[in-house]
Amino acid sequence: MRKVAGVVVGIAVLVAAVTLLKQRPAGEPGTVESASTSPEDRERLQRFWDTYREATALRIAGRPPEAAAAYRQALALNPDHQDALYYLGSMDFDVGDLAAAEQAWRRLVAVDPSNARGHSQLGLLYSCVGTPAFVQLDRAAAEFERALAINREETGPLLHLGEIALVQGDLEQARSYFDAVVGSNYTSVTAYVYKAYLAWKAGTPDQAATLLATAARHAREAAPAAIPGEGDTRRGRAPMVTASATCRPTRVGMAGLARSEADVARGADSLYRALDSLLDAARRTLAR
Repeated sequence: MRKVAGVVVGIAVLVAAVTLLKQRPAGEPGTVESASTSPEDRERLQRFWDTYREATALRIAGRPPEAAAAYRQALALNPDHQDALYYLGSMDFDVGDLAAAEQAWRRLVAVDPSNARGHSQLGLLYSCVGTPAFVQLDRAAAEFERALAINREETGPLLHLGEIALVQGDLEQARSYFDAVVGSNYTSVTAYVYKAYLAWKAGTPDQAATLLATAARHAREAAPAAIPGEGDTRRGRAPMVTASATCRPTRVGMAGLARSEADVARGADSLYRALDSLLDAARRTLAR
């Protein structure tokens, strides 16, 4: 939550530029290769980038087991590469190996404690209510707070903090988080749906109807949109956890919000009750 200004900015820009250059493949624009680099090091660097590109192609093709194996091979050549660590964790999570995902993301924030994505992914992992062995909501909240402190422009951590508050039954705290989301991003469909649900719970149906209508309008404006994903964090649309449906205890189907306003209004009670059921199920899971 704190910023440092002045000449440090210039130094930070320089450091960032050097870091970026070090992460680019040999032979690509902007790559700095020392004249003293040995042939063995150059060959190792080339093998790393070849393997990393292979892993990326497998990830994009929707083949997480093979992608995870390729990212591990790349990391054997460059253990501290941040993108490789980030995506390895994501692939491990996709195949259900949460312990390996945690290890990759923990390594990522150890390499770079200011990596907001790493902290956010750990927060998502620890708020995965469908996996009781990993669920630690206080720890998840701490990771999201850390991610928010690093990058205040992202509304994803705020949205996830609101979801945690919902699961914990702290509706006032949840409302304050969702207010903060729409204060930064007035088109956040999910935040408006949550705000409408909270108004419904508070016995103010007219306010709930207005908020849900706002969510529906923004959903129609965004349609036809891609399935929310990693790039939607800033817009507050990314799912509570990016992979397994077992980790989405508070998300209801929102695709129908892009329908007509009348259809949305008719389905409002069903949507709120579905969200109530999801939250009750999440709380029962945590109470076991």
